[in-house]
Amino acid sequence: MSPSSTPTTAPAPSSSSSPSPVPPPMPPPSACWRDGQPAPYLHIARTFNLLEGEKGRIKATSLLCNMFRSLLALSPADVLPAVYLCTNKIAADHENKELNIGGSLVTAALEEACGTNRLKIREMFNKFGDLGDVAQECRQTQRLLAPPTPLLIKDVFSALQKISVQTGSRSTSRKKGIIVHLMRSCREKEMKFLVRTLVRNLRIGAMLRTVLPALAHAVAMNSCPTLHQEGTAENIKEKLQVLSMAVVEAYNILPNLDLIVPSLMNQGIDFSVSSLSMVPGIPIKPMLAKITNGIPQALKLFENKAFTCEYKYDGQRAQIHKLVDGSIRVFSRNGDESTSRFPDLIDIIKESSKPVASTFIMDAEIVGIDRKNGYRIMSFQELSSRGRGGKDTLVTSESIKVDICIFVFDIMFANGEQLLGFPLRLRRKYLKDLFYDEKPGYFEYAKETTVEADDACLTCEATLTKINAFLEDALRSSCEGIMVKTLDVDAGYSPSKRSDKWLKVKRDYVEGLNDTLDLVPIGAWHGNGRKAGWYSPFLMACFNPETEEYQSVCRVMSGFSDSFYIEMKQFFSGDKVLSKKPPYYQTREAPDMWFCPQVVWEIRGADFTVSPVHHAAIGLVHPSRGISIRFPRFISCVSDRSPEECSTAADIGEMFHSQTRKMDITAGD
Repeated sequence: MSPSSTPTTAPAPSSSSSPSPVPPPMPPPSACWRDGQPAPYLHIARTFNLLEGEKGRIKATSLLCNMFRSLLALSPADVLPAVYLCTNKIAADHENKELNIGGSLVTAALEEACGTNRLKIREMFNKFGDLGDVAQECRQTQRLLAPPTPLLIKDVFSALQKISVQTGSRSTSRKKGIIVHLMRSCREKEMKFLVRTLVRNLRIGAMLRTVLPALAHAVAMNSCPTLHQEGTAENIKEKLQVLSMAVVEAYNILPNLDLIVPSLMNQGIDFSVSSLSMVPGIPIKPMLAKITNGIPQALKLFENKAFTCEYKYDGQRAQIHKLVDGSIRVFSRNGDESTSRFPDLIDIIKESSKPVASTFIMDAEIVGIDRKNGYRIMSFQELSSRGRGGKDTLVTSESIKVDICIFVFDIMFANGEQLLGFPLRLRRKYLKDLFYDEKPGYFEYAKETTVEADDACLTCEATLTKINAFLEDALRSSCEGIMVKTLDVDAGYSPSKRSDKWLKVKRDYVEGLNDTLDLVPIGAWHGNGRKAGWYSPFLMACFNPETEEYQSVCRVMSGFSDSFYIEMKQFFSGDKVLSKKPPYYQTREAPDMWFCPQVVWEIRGADFTVSPVHHAAIGLVHPSRGISIRFPRFISCVSDRSPEECSTAADIGEMFHSQTRKMDITAGD
């Protein structure tokens, strides 16, 4: 096992409790600070060290709140870099900035900075299982002639950004030099968390859903020092919760800390979502749908409400932006820019837009299309065979082997106007006003049918017949199923929310099977027989955002090709293999190898069952058992989702209750 075998990104566990309403008193500032002077990185490192020992979100929020209050009072310019460092980011997600360094480079820098050798580092890594702990041990045993110059928050953040732009010849050497310089300035616990930052695995449980509320609390307490005197504890709690929710909602609409954090600091307790607007070029968090086990359940939920049914296409979800300068940019479901992958999309959108469409942000599905055979819709796997492009490699029109059709189904921003609160029926009208008529096989609106409020009831046979026929048409057209959406009542667009305003109905539900799950491989066993030398089976997990844990769902060993086994054996190696099970992996399984969360796979099974081994949705269906799926098989890789965006514990609990085959969950207790 190499000492460089450290995960690149993974959360740590925390409690599902709500944030603390009033943080404890702010600690006194460090003696080395002067009013308005840059803050030492040690302040962050000490907070991280306290966070590492805490699992509860209440305590974590309180600790982070105290840290931010100190920075707000003494070094406001360091607040934004501190937020980035707390969340292990160096820029907004859509900017696609990465450090592009591995554990081996950090290990080499550690050798030079601490005067140790690789063998010693390897021995310590086998003992601690964490390169940050190894680095801290190396630093503590190192004798220094004089204490290093204090490392500042701004220095660390600036150095990380400098690392991210190093390219070309000798870029590895330059990155190493920057890292060595940082390491030589580390004191106390700074080395430990600097190294964890470099290998993208802080392990402190400080995700944005924790950090942003903590910052909101700190801003409220600092901007309104008499807040605790202005009402009851319940009133104070409500004010802080409202502000926290506003900041998180603002981030979903405008996921850019460079804009959110200064706005919050300037407005204080008066901050509101309305103070910020969507910006073309910055992708918002997409709205998500809930599952349903069939058309009758959808009708029951939408009774007496007008709704629409749309084809659910088997493609790649895309958020398409037109900027003020007229350029078109494309973002994937998780906010990564994919403009370079779709030069043909740019041409299609420009041709389809009316002159009146100066700016917009719309939701669409990019689908592979066979224009030579009656505009046949192709599978997602065929679409995935297109070149991916990148920052320095553009997909050319000549290299395109799979044509695409853009199926547009929503619009969230048009000509400077934010449309999130508008009902879907009106948003559709905006779409039709901004674009020309459909061009089959190139630009189309998602095929839909409408049911008005008077016909929206379970007893209306004509409605049931109409929707069932529409579903069958969708399936015959190579679609996954249909989406059912409310048109007028509660019909706004809710970024990042999985809402029952949008429901999905797929063949799986109608036939009594479950929907596919998007799961993360977190471990594997060594294969036997014909599969010797490969990994098989793989241990799959869902994510619980409330506890920030990966919970095992099943083992999967079917649906893989030999070439895929070979590819995964090569992929899960080096930095992607862990020396031991992380504390944020919840399972009773014991695979031969543990992997850091890297990819998402689509998995289908027969049905759900309660499991004493797997911990998915534990406590949601059964007090001490999790949920697993029977007869799981691999379907495909899900390229447009990050591990933290895979199926959640709540999703699986909901799907368990929705399955048509009911079971006695108390059996065997």
